Amino acid sequence: MAAVAALAVVVAAVAFCRGDEEPPAVAAPTTSSLAGLQQDGISVGDPDAPATLVEFADLQCPFCGVYGREVLPTALDRYVRSGKLRLELHVLTFLGEDSVRAGQVAAGAASQDRLWSFAEAFYARQGEENSGYVTDAFLRSATAAAGVDLAAAQHDPDAVGVLARAQAEADRLGVKGTPAFFLRRGDSGLEPAEFGDMTSASFSAALDEALAAR
Repeated sequence: MAAVAALAVVVAAVAFCRGDEEPPAVAAPTTSSLAGLQQDGISVGDPDAPATLVEFADLQCPFCGVYGREVLPTALDRYVRSGKLRLELHVLTFLGEDSVRAGQVAAGAASQDRLWSFAEAFYARQGEENSGYVTDAFLRSATAAAGVDLAAAQHDPDAVGVLARAQAEADRLGVKGTPAFFLRRGDSGLEPAEFGDMTSASFSAALDEALAAR
């Protein structure tokens, strides 16, 4: 089996959040693309899937929001529902105080096996970076839509550990911006995966080639 590092990389550079880009416009909320899928902690999809796509994201990151709203639904439908892929989401909190507040609730939502639902609801409501929009009212709205117990998430004793492990893994892998993706095939280690411009077509083409690699 060839190393996953040999997967085809789309030549266009993907945008990353580093705290200084202008956020794109937020699309209107849609119905959940996660309905019927198995969530377990930071993961969604069949635990026996032959490959896992690991994502690092700051929920404030506008480009993470674009991926979550415009690309992820296709990935869930095409790869996760078919059993080809499991997804993991590692939440980082480097962009500011709104990220910290969002990250605490996201980590608590993982304990309730609703992290992916919370991320989806958050991105549907995503505001201007570091504008103070992650208020109590915002979190009540997002957690209600995601089926998350907000009070339990905010006081979850395991949340600190979830976030610390995500940051430690990001540091180990040299993550410099978000969204960042890594692919694991079977029991192999994580290898960087790049998807070019953040569109469903570009993402699917690169992922198809990566999953077909041997």
